[in-house]
Amino acid sequence: MEPSTSNRLGSYCYFFADTVKSLLTSCSPTETLIINNKKYKVIKCLGEGGFSYVYLVIEPTTNARFALKRIKVQLPEHEERLISEVKNHSKVDSKYVLKLVDSMLLKDNFNQKIIEGFLILPFYKNGTCQNLIENLGDGEYLPIGKILELTLDIIKGLETFHENNLAFRDLKPANVLLTDEGQGVLMDLGSVADFYCKINSRKEASALAELCAETCTAPFRAPELFDPTSSGVITGVSDIWSLGCTIFALAYRNSPYDGSATAAIGGRISYPTERDIYGTKFREYVESILVTDPSSRPSASQVRRTTEMYLNSLNS
Repeated sequence: MEPSTSNRLGSYCYFFADTVKSLLTSCSPTETLIINNKKYKVIKCLGEGGFSYVYLVIEPTTNARFALKRIKVQLPEHEERLISEVKNHSKVDSKYVLKLVDSMLLKDNFNQKIIEGFLILPFYKNGTCQNLIENLGDGEYLPIGKILELTLDIIKGLETFHENNLAFRDLKPANVLLTDEGQGVLMDLGSVADFYCKINSRKEASALAELCAETCTAPFRAPELFDPTSSGVITGVSDIWSLGCTIFALAYRNSPYDGSATAAIGGRISYPTERDIYGTKFREYVESILVTDPSSRPSASQVRRTTEMYLNSLNS
């Protein structure tokens, strides 16, 4: 882990588009960007999503390395989510949640709408849990103790959100960074929402389902987010379902569900047909988390206690 030397939360600094046109083109190696009067040299692209790119950058005066997340705004809802993502970083404070070092929102000088956002984040050279899974060789599996240790890190991150009445909403191995010490750190706060989401009509239910289809990765999405009830409350225990899918993926490389509503709502878990090195107790542990009925699903604190007991039993 290479932590930043600054704990400043994102400050909103708006620049007219015609003064920073170079920022609108794809960042390329050797390019230097100025974010809130600080220079950052682009080293390489680390990854990209639907509307965002992540680059490795260096702050020349200290040679400190950071990750630069560049988010394009093409629709009004993208602007709302970008602003929300920056604000969400200020609502939680935990070593199990990625910190925002700095941010800049770029406005169009014609209509004053935000057209792009730049987030400076700590850089973790070990990548994510998804990278950890993909780097496993044929016939190679993560030790059960390591899976449980990572699970505890993830739960502690989730608890921070839940204690602040927030739901993480897009938990998956690709959104869990790894420090040099192997600790898990939650990243990508773009899907974070209120812990309690009250629905009063079919229209509101459809709107939530549509939002989740865009912001919550399907194979890790809770059943209630595929087809919300037209009257009721959707809560952050949807994160616990995603946690169960993530634990399963750490063990078996993929979520137990294919991303369809039918699979998630049905709740049937398909284990690998080849030899299972984890055993019955691990399966029972996973199944105690992957409960289709959200009202019967355990809380983060309950899963934490169960996980700690399980891990202690391995070490005794």
